[in-house]
Amino acid sequence: MDEFDFTTLPDQRQLHPLSLGHTLPHVVALLKAHWRKLAGLALIPILISFGLASAFTLIGLGTQASFFLLGVDLFLSVWFSVAVYRYWFVAEPGARRDYIPAWRGRELRFFFRALGLFFMISGVVVLCLMAFGGLTGAAGGLPAMGPGLVVGILAGLVVAVSFSFVLPAAALGPGYSYLRALQEAKGILLPFCGLLLVTILPVDLALSLVNFLLLSLERTLGLSVPGLAFAAVANYVSLTVAATVLSVVFARRTGWPLRVEGTAT
Repeated sequence: MDEFDFTTLPDQRQLHPLSLGHTLPHVVALLKAHWRKLAGLALIPILISFGLASAFTLIGLGTQASFFLLGVDLFLSVWFSVAVYRYWFVAEPGARRDYIPAWRGRELRFFFRALGLFFMISGVVVLCLMAFGGLTGAAGGLPAMGPGLVVGILAGLVVAVSFSFVLPAAALGPGYSYLRALQEAKGILLPFCGLLLVTILPVDLALSLVNFLLLSLERTLGLSVPGLAFAAVANYVSLTVAATVLSVVFARRTGWPLRVEGTAT
């Protein structure tokens, strides 16, 4: 299967419950069993990201080139996310070109789905901040701590899990709408949120802590290369965990088979 047309599915299909106790070990087992293959997929994007960031930093243009580097990282991150989803569901990379970052129709589709999800989450968070006064009294341009920020974060999390199925589906083929994502995620929001909080959140917090320590080392000793190298690796570790969690949840909820297991679990 290269591309699946989701419009061929019936409006209602059989859905399965989601158990945090079964899904978490499933995610961990997949990551432990396939981390070498996933690291191979990430190798070229990491080298490109680290190489460009290091080169611009060494010639003193790191700040000026920040938007260019951000664009490159976005391009690579979209390609890698799609590659991970397709690794779990479609096929293991075989030819050399499968490891070369490039955008095709599915990467564009994934980008626009992700962009739409980002705007929905951001809109809900901003509305909550406005409604509960979280935008007032902010220091340094950041939202003030208070009920508005807490409600905004929780509302953003609910929106994220409610519509997140559009991401793995976009990597697999056209025709999967935000409405269908909402319908198929409805009823599993609580265990889904719990799974995100015990997988993606701890990983990102740990990566952020290490990054903070490396930034402190850079300020103290003037060593920027370790921080740049870690930042490049950390981005793809985070993307790998997020894509794997979403893949497992999507497979368990919809019965879609994971390629690496032959049948859905």
